[in-house]
Amino acid sequence: MGDRFVASLDGILTVLSGMSNIEQMADNLSYMKDFRPLNKDEQEIIHKAQKIMGASAVIPCTACRYCTKGCPQQIPIPDIFAAMNKRIGSGQLEESKADYDKLTSNGIKASGCIECGQCESVCPQHISIIDTLKECSRTFER
Repeated sequence: MGDRFVASLDGILTVLSGMSNIEQMADNLSYMKDFRPLNKDEQEIIHKAQKIMGASAVIPCTACRYCTKGCPQQIPIPDIFAAMNKRIGSGQLEESKADYDKLTSNGIKASGCIECGQCESVCPQHISIIDTLKECSRTFER
């Protein structure tokens, strides 16, 4: 449906689709051979998915790591936020918990934050890191 979605958009002249073998090429061509744009029901499904994804409040961390350079607790803030984003952005509950457990296996956890504020003073995304770490701690450390 991905290729049909793109080809159904106004102003699209060409759809580029990644392929690495003959079977994938044949599959991609099958969608376009007798092309039909997305119908109203299919468009509505996509619209609903966009609303759900748009409501997901992922942490806008770009993993620049400015926050970690001066953290006296050496908390891997971007990595913790990546685990949380996996949870809230795509609903990967078990995977996000496993990621968190693995990256904090050395005992340095989100709950170790002493709220010094150093991280927030250098964050180019202006993330409320202290509050977000508390949320990560409540989520992963119960």
